[in-house]
Amino acid sequence: MASRTSLRVLCPGAFLFLLLLVLLTSPAFAAESEREARLRHTVETLSAPASRMTGYPGAAVAREWLVAELEHLGIAEIYRHEFPVLVPMDEGFWLECAGERLELFGVWPNLVRTPTLPTEGIEGQLVYGGDGSRLEGQSVAGRIVLIDYVSGTAWVDAFHLGAAAVVFLESAGAHRKEAEQKFLDVPADLPRLYARRDVAERLRELEKSQAQVRLRGRMVWREVTAQNLVAVIPGQDASLGAEVVFLAAHYDAVSPVPALAPGAEQAASAVALLELARGFAARPPKRTV
Repeated sequence: MASRTSLRVLCPGAFLFLLLLVLLTSPAFAAESEREARLRHTVETLSAPASRMTGYPGAAVAREWLVAELEHLGIAEIYRHEFPVLVPMDEGFWLECAGERLELFGVWPNLVRTPTLPTEGIEGQLVYGGDGSRLEGQSVAGRIVLIDYVSGTAWVDAFHLGAAAVVFLESAGAHRKEAEQKFLDVPADLPRLYARRDVAERLRELEKSQAQVRLRGRMVWREVTAQNLVAVIPGQDASLGAEVVFLAAHYDAVSPVPALAPGAEQAASAVALLELARGFAARPPKRTV
């Protein structure tokens, strides 16, 4: 590969999807209904694991599935580039109350400080703050605050009022901007956890009964081995084959809740890249791709 001339590097974006559109509209590709079903299947397959974040099992599952798909297309030249990376690994969080145990998840670290709890956990009474507006007038100090995920930075106010911990409750309408407001760029020791919808409903019931609960769990930084995949489709032109067009996309996913990162939308670039590989395998390019 070192002898090949690099032509250009193209990352996911407008050009990639424009190129995909051109290829998909050519007669060489399957009928639209078959293509749509194939694209849907690829997205569903990649986003099936609970988390596709690098270091979590789903990322390895996605990687090996992509390798198998590339090999199925007849692409024989596939390389693996390994490199170390530090990731926040959720080792499990939960809430205990009178013998009941409810699963929770750690939220992305504040800079380097993960939401790891003390060995004995954090004990306190639950208080519901809604989108943050319901905290006014309530006793918050030393308590565990339940707050809707779609609440901006209201969780910071909860800690200003003395909250021992915050549990975000799954709510509709979440988007990237909300995600970016759920952690800080300073190493603040502010435990933040996340409850899926079914658990969130149970937590609201416990809050109404003024139950005393205990939070436990750990998230640690761990060095893991990540892998880039490089699949090469040789150019067929005698002179242009020495030039290389490099197309790249990420196959992992990221989330403000690392253990819950299925990344269906984030899989779009990998899906597009696999479809391009399918087209190039069927109609070998003049330049090496």
